[in-house]
Amino acid sequence: MLRFFDLESHLKNAVPSGAGLLVLLIFCFLPARGSQSPVVGANAPVLEGVVRDSTATPIRGAVVRLELQNLISSGAAVVTAKTDEGGKYVLVAPRAGHYTLRATADGFRPLVIKDLDLDGPERRRSDLVLQVAVYGGVPFDEPGSAKPETPQMQFSDQPSFTVAGITDRSNMGLHGSDANVRTSDALARETAALRSGSAPKSATFGAGDAHRRAGDAKEKSGDPLGAVKEYEAAVKVEPSEQNYLAWGAELLLHRAGRAAVQVFSNGAQAYPESAHMLAGLGVAYYSNGQYNEAAAQLCRASGLNPADSAPYLFLGRMEQAAADPLPCSETALSRFAANQPANPLANFFYGLVLWKNARKTQDRTNSERAEQLFRKALEAKPAFAEAYLQLGMLYNARGEKDQALDAFQKAVSADQKSSQAHYQLSLACRRSGDVARADAEMKTYQELRRSEDAALEKERREVRQFVTILQDGKSDRP
Repeated sequence: MLRFFDLESHLKNAVPSGAGLLVLLIFCFLPARGSQSPVVGANAPVLEGVVRDSTATPIRGAVVRLELQNLISSGAAVVTAKTDEGGKYVLVAPRAGHYTLRATADGFRPLVIKDLDLDGPERRRSDLVLQVAVYGGVPFDEPGSAKPETPQMQFSDQPSFTVAGITDRSNMGLHGSDANVRTSDALARETAALRSGSAPKSATFGAGDAHRRAGDAKEKSGDPLGAVKEYEAAVKVEPSEQNYLAWGAELLLHRAGRAAVQVFSNGAQAYPESAHMLAGLGVAYYSNGQYNEAAAQLCRASGLNPADSAPYLFLGRMEQAAADPLPCSETALSRFAANQPANPLANFFYGLVLWKNARKTQDRTNSERAEQLFRKALEAKPAFAEAYLQLGMLYNARGEKDQALDAFQKAVSADQKSSQAHYQLSLACRRSGDVARADAEMKTYQELRRSEDAALEKERREVRQFVTILQDGKSDRP
């Protein structure tokens, strides 16, 4: 069951005081058309947050609606609110209960979140991301609305780029730190693996399949330029989900980020309910250095098929490389942890987001919840070095030096090749007065770091990167 947890530290700037608060609360009590105003008790829960679009821009004037479910009497109790200039909304629920949350805005697809439990009295935060309407603003999945017909699958959007060649240079098309580059390359490989799960269940073999298989063969033989041309030809004659994924993934593998964004955008318009297509679009944005847009697409993908782990795992990997929490990731990763409570990565990634928020806001509640999630991840996977590493840094931030030292020692035991584990253990030993061991651990860290840098440089030299020429005649390079 989906739950949203309170994030009190974020409310300091979100809730006005005095008369402004009174006006806002009165507005939140206004009924939807045809409904009566809810009776607000002393223990009524409060839900608030920000509504944004896929580029993380706040949406002004969005209508957020909270409906009490499972009432046998005269219909569901409803409260509504409109977002302000900053996209903020506040809803005071009639009472504790089981709710549906809806958000609508002109030009955007409606968002519906069901099975939301609110317990009173409490404040909870839910930031929402709305997607631009795919079919001329016609809403989906709302009662009484007609779902538009699926458009004919024709390759009408010709690409505005040309893959003009390949190069062995390693400094093109890369964005951000080494951590971002490593993450981008890893996600590109994992995106390529998604297409096998999108294969049609059919024994027929068409021209598009022939081009795609020829592309597979050319990629394996070391001819990526020939492969990408085959994948493009496959989409032209048969714009299937699998062919779009193959073409976009090939561009990602060879660091053509802007071209990949275009291919996956077209694929997502053709297959708006494909979680894998949206995940690919998110990875393409990430490879192009558009991290907020990447997170928004992965959050959207995770909502299409909550049982599919891939979008959550992609989002979690991005969180590991990011200094601050990505937009919408807390909501998505909390759902991941709720849906898969025995999954160590689900608990770890959700704990990581809460720990980031706790560091930023000095929120003890989030710190304690993050600790619980890291420990839960370790129960499922005892040799989880990264969980021990984050747990150690959490303890160190609290001033719990002995517990931090123990956690870093366990991180090193779980993964002797983790340079960061050795580095943190060195610092912890120095703080405890064990200078000799601190020096030894720092030496190990430096050796591992040199080895990691050499491996990364070798990998970069081996990557054959596409040189793409955009419609404006400029080469696709930073």
